[in-house]
Amino acid sequence: MTSKIFKYQIIILGFLMLLSCNKERKNTNPYLKNISFSRDLNLDLPQYSGLKFANNSALIDGIGIKGVIVFNTGSSYTAWEASDPNHLPSNCSTMLPDQFTCQCPCEDNKYSLYDGQKISGEGDYPLKAYRVSQSGNILHISN
Repeated sequence: MTSKIFKYQIIILGFLMLLSCNKERKNTNPYLKNISFSRDLNLDLPQYSGLKFANNSALIDGIGIKGVIVFNTGSSYTAWEASDPNHLPSNCSTMLPDQFTCQCPCEDNKYSLYDGQKISGEGDYPLKAYRVSQSGNILHISN
């Protein structure tokens, strides 16, 4: 009797596992393509020294699609694609950092530099995040 109950439990568990499988694909951003890059930032250099302090950001040109915005949250660093994620890259789509947020000058979309979520404007996509690791005074930014 116990083995019969165990057999039914295994069948039910297997069935539940099959039902929980989600075949839906991750919603990827159609406007921003993936570009591989890797850059080290030395926080001792004058152009990056502001990143040593909480709530400061820097726009790093020459990496990503339209550059990368690096932000010191106070406890860690975040790095975001500087191109507005809710429209195709264009002459005016480079986000401009301003303390805790960044804003697109052509669409007026505004995003949080803490979590990348849209604060105001139109569109469905948050900021595109990049990896950040720290070793001493060196930040390693990569995709």
